[in-house]
Amino acid sequence: MAATIQGEKAQSVDSAWAHLASRALRAALVHKGVSYEDLSHRLVASGVRESARSIEGKVHRGTFRFTFFLQVLSAAGSALPGTWLYPQQIEESWEARATRVFKADLSAQPWLDTNMLCRRLEELGVHVEAESLESQIDDGTFSAALYFQCATVCRFDALWLYLDIAAVNEVASNRKLC
Repeated sequence: MAATIQGEKAQSVDSAWAHLASRALRAALVHKGVSYEDLSHRLVASGVRESARSIEGKVHRGTFRFTFFLQVLSAAGSALPGTWLYPQQIEESWEARATRVFKADLSAQPWLDTNMLCRRLEELGVHVEAESLESQIDDGTFSAALYFQCATVCRFDALWLYLDIAAVNEVASNRKLC
């Protein structure tokens, strides 16, 4: 289950965050000079089967899971935030790595529980039930957009490696992203 928002505004908010996730991934690829074709070969070499065309589609839509974001960063050889290094060094599923990354970022704010996080997300117009959010975090099935939303309201340091603060503030303020 994904985070949900009611009404017409839901599509606009979801779309803006998906666009932001897309921009973050495209910027990481451009920064490392990695094409979709290159990335496809690198992902296949690491055990992740993705064609250049499917990668391009996912990146264009921005509706990919955070696991895909991590796979791409890893395959591209992108710099990772300190809290993400250990989870990426452990040989386990990408979902388990995503869970470890999210929990490592959350651990910097031990007073923050899932209910508080959900209330903060509401300020962005994102409604997600605490049980659903907890399940997505534990299963490592959350979207990159949801990670960026949580990172915004919790001020995860990792966010600024991949996104420009002005772009995040623009989306968080529900203004049209250019």
